[in-house]
Amino acid sequence: MKLDFVIKNGHVVDPAQNIDQVMDIAIKDNHIVAFPDEWECDKVVDASGCYVFPGLIDFHAHVYGNGSNCAVHADYLLATGVTSAVDPGTAGSSNFNSFYAGTVLASKVRIKRYICMYGSGQIDYNIIEKFDRAEYRPQDIKKMVERYKDNILGVKIRMSKGVATGIDAMDATRELADGLGIGICVHTSNPVTPLKEVADRLKAGDIYCHCYHGWGDETILDENGKVKDFILDARKRGVLMDAANGRMNFSIDVCRKSLEQGFYPDIIASDWTGDKYNMSNTAKNLPFVMTKYLELGMPLKEVLRCVTETPAKVMNMEGKIGTLKPGAFADVAIFKMIDKKAIHKDCKNEVFETHKLFVPQMVFADGEPAFCQADFALMD
Repeated sequence: MKLDFVIKNGHVVDPAQNIDQVMDIAIKDNHIVAFPDEWECDKVVDASGCYVFPGLIDFHAHVYGNGSNCAVHADYLLATGVTSAVDPGTAGSSNFNSFYAGTVLASKVRIKRYICMYGSGQIDYNIIEKFDRAEYRPQDIKKMVERYKDNILGVKIRMSKGVATGIDAMDATRELADGLGIGICVHTSNPVTPLKEVADRLKAGDIYCHCYHGWGDETILDENGKVKDFILDARKRGVLMDAANGRMNFSIDVCRKSLEQGFYPDIIASDWTGDKYNMSNTAKNLPFVMTKYLELGMPLKEVLRCVTETPAKVMNMEGKIGTLKPGAFADVAIFKMIDKKAIHKDCKNEVFETHKLFVPQMVFADGEPAFCQADFALMD
């Protein structure tokens, strides 16, 4: 059999298959394939000394770059090893058609989305997507969900001061989501209501977003630094904890204390926006964010599960993305892990140092090379 690409000698880590070993990967017709007994290939990549991961999934990245001043263009993610993404409500019902045509269909990165409860979504930093019952148009959201039912994962609501006025916004979101048979992604930092009121309204598959935030009057920790019972109960019900980082939505103190109690995130994400991608020491990119969890003692396989296997399941693409299993789309990210100090800052400007850094070497998206470092080449 003539293979399109072979990646040799890399250290493959694939939580979905419980693989953590040096092995080779074969690509043919845009998919991962099992090696046949006899094969040949003109394009062999030597990944010696590198990690080979499934293409990363950034579950919280604002990628409506051609329609929002808050967002970036989706394909910027490729150079960071990210091949799939979920946009967390940058677009609302009034601009959803534009988002789908100009971003989802036009991007190499695979994109699924939550639709914002506010009609125009997050179009600018100075225009808050304030939830107002008088302007709430559930029929328009329903129309978009029915039109893009294979792409929309749920509805997004920010239960923050200045956006929502009270628990009625959460109740409206719950009612709408239940009626449409979809989930909820709820922004929880700087909460406008007690977090228990928010968490108690979430169901299995819903997303509790920014779980390690430290912004506002309340976090997931009690006065003794313990994870609150209602948060533990929500997880038992199947609510997923999303550690979307962002600039104001991550506290190193809350994260450290939670991890020490074994309260790991289900999802790790960057919360990429136009004001911090690549240049920021808060959420530079997803691999940069991942190193914080390694520094705090979270095993590599569990960190990787949060950016591959788990988000793939939520995206209803289990076995297709987030894994290197034969039959999956050939989304592959090759990284070197180097010893290098990096400075991270959280929502209170607390400084945290890490000492390892993931450096992308080559990225395949849908079986084609989408990025390659200048000094990382094909074998002769």
